[in-house]
Amino acid sequence: MKVNGLQLPLIIVLILLFSGNQAYAASQLMVAPTRIVFDDKSRTSQVTVINSGDASGTYRIKVVNKRMTEDGQIEDVDSPNPDELFADKMIRFSPRQVVLEPGKSQVVRLSLRKPAKLKDGEYRSHLLFQAIPENAGTDIQSAVKQEGISVKLTAIVSVSIPVIVRHGATKASVAFTSIKHQPAVGEKSSPSLLLELERKGNQSVYGDFLTEYVNSQGTSVVVGQINGVAIYTPNKKRTIKIPLTAPPGVELKNGVVNVYYRSPQNQGGSVLAQTQLKLP
Repeated sequence: MKVNGLQLPLIIVLILLFSGNQAYAASQLMVAPTRIVFDDKSRTSQVTVINSGDASGTYRIKVVNKRMTEDGQIEDVDSPNPDELFADKMIRFSPRQVVLEPGKSQVVRLSLRKPAKLKDGEYRSHLLFQAIPENAGTDIQSAVKQEGISVKLTAIVSVSIPVIVRHGATKASVAFTSIKHQPAVGEKSSPSLLLELERKGNQSVYGDFLTEYVNSQGTSVVVGQINGVAIYTPNKKRTIKIPLTAPPGVELKNGVVNVYYRSPQNQGGSVLAQTQLKLP
């Protein structure tokens, strides 16, 4: 297929080659912390934006609404569902744009302004940090010129973090509803656990997964760990895949695998849910 004499496969190749540079470009933008939670006792917070690259960058900041799928993907929201509660109307922040030299940082200050008669529950939006295209990375400008056609591709680097507002009485509980063992397929793959986690209540949950193998003699060893896993409202469940990596000399058989979903260590590390699977 040709477009004004330019072969379409060539355009696709250019796009694929350029997309490989996006991971490098994304490393230029960092933010900390990676989530903000307002409760009834907090009204202000702050986020630090860091340019960790070797070139100056200009970053625009805005509040957007996103939803989570059952497998943990984050998607933009075009039309809110009736059960989705967003915080975009309550969040104020400054500045709205920053210019950073390499290695420099900037503090973005946030404040919360709740409307009157706000009903109890958890509200969530995301703070988006987006590089202005002219400073986002490498451009391909006029990479292809054939019969009047030119191609320009620009990476738009962005990072978003959740901003959560909890108002009034909120609570949540979580439990495992399914656990399955998936054997390794091929020499280069690893076995894994496929889990389903169910959330109840009007508050999201956030924690870390720890997986340990206990052999028939009672000796335990950590074989899997994933940190920073959330189930956002209004989602009721989430599927998680945890790769299992055994230390040298340990075979994952004739024992049990214990899985713990815990609050982050800086919040006490308490167990929110746990389950077990016997291995043949």
